Amino acid sequence: MNRYIIDEKNVKLTGRGTYDEDGIYWCALSGSGFECHFTGSYLAITLVGDGAAEIPDNDLNWARYAIYVNGIRVMEGLLNNFTTVRKIEVIKAPQGVTVGADIKFIKLSECAMSTVGICPIECEGEVAPIPAKPLKLEFIGDSITCGYGVDEYDANSKFRTATEDFTKGYAYKTGKLLDADVWAFSISGWGIISGYTEEETPRDDQLLPPYYEKLGYSFQKFDDRDGWQPQDCSWDFTKYVPDLIIVNLGTNDASYCKDNDERKALYTEKYAEFLGDVHRCNPSSKLLCVLGIMDDRCCDAMEKAVRIFSEKSGFTDIHTMRFTPHDGSLGYGADWHPSPATHDKSAKLLAEKIQEIMK
Repeated sequence: MNRYIIDEKNVKLTGRGTYDEDGIYWCALSGSGFECHFTGSYLAITLVGDGAAEIPDNDLNWARYAIYVNGIRVMEGLLNNFTTVRKIEVIKAPQGVTVGADIKFIKLSECAMSTVGICPIECEGEVAPIPAKPLKLEFIGDSITCGYGVDEYDANSKFRTATEDFTKGYAYKTGKLLDADVWAFSISGWGIISGYTEEETPRDDQLLPPYYEKLGYSFQKFDDRDGWQPQDCSWDFTKYVPDLIIVNLGTNDASYCKDNDERKALYTEKYAEFLGDVHRCNPSSKLLCVLGIMDDRCCDAMEKAVRIFSEKSGFTDIHTMRFTPHDGSLGYGADWHPSPATHDKSAKLLAEKIQEIMK
């Protein structure tokens, strides 16, 4: 039986990750995982849950994942207290039969609620990385980018990881339309100067920029042995160099900014500063700032931030795009989030904009 560690020598990585002392590869962010080509007769993937999986009746936060064979989803599940460690036999051919198949593992739910560890692949055969796509995209966003509530069709329903699916969100769908690799850094409810709030005070404990240079952010620990979390791990930006970075932040800020000019001015200031950080970490990447799928009240302030950043830095390969806020005509997901049809519409519009930018 062969064993292959989840690393860039053996597979194509599809998101930020890190290793523990046992060689387990930990994924945190939406869309993270791996792809590989397998040749052989047997292949098994063993998954390990984090602290969220240890808690009974915690279905709000269990990590959701999917496995694809030759582009078809053959399995999905949640890592819970009954399957804290789960061995999945993905390929099991009859004796003497050798098959070739493209395998993909993807984390469907977001980093804040839970993470997932992937043990070395066990197989009778060999694995090899699938080639990278010609276009590499990165998305920085919030719940919309995570695919929050996309598998729920009642707007009054609340958040559960079981109804969150990154592959049904606009970011992943944009990548499919453009035949592009897609990585994401997104956390539901978070913003530039405030997370989502119904109060007159900002949620300054839910700000995404301070964690962009980390592996991610999670309320859970990878394991109980040493208590480390995604926010404890710095990210090496040479591991994935996007051609274009799409920033979609401001929907949650709008819940605090409303129509207050002073608050919007602060949002503009901090957004411009964040663009400076993103550009410093990715100096060769073009930038596209988008907003408006759910709320467009900060669009003017976002566009002003782009102008300020561009004038100050001298970087001109930065662009903006506004979406028209959804109105329910295409349905809603949980908590009034975009429906699958709205994500489809948004992906089509965004793909056209990216084609224009990338020529």
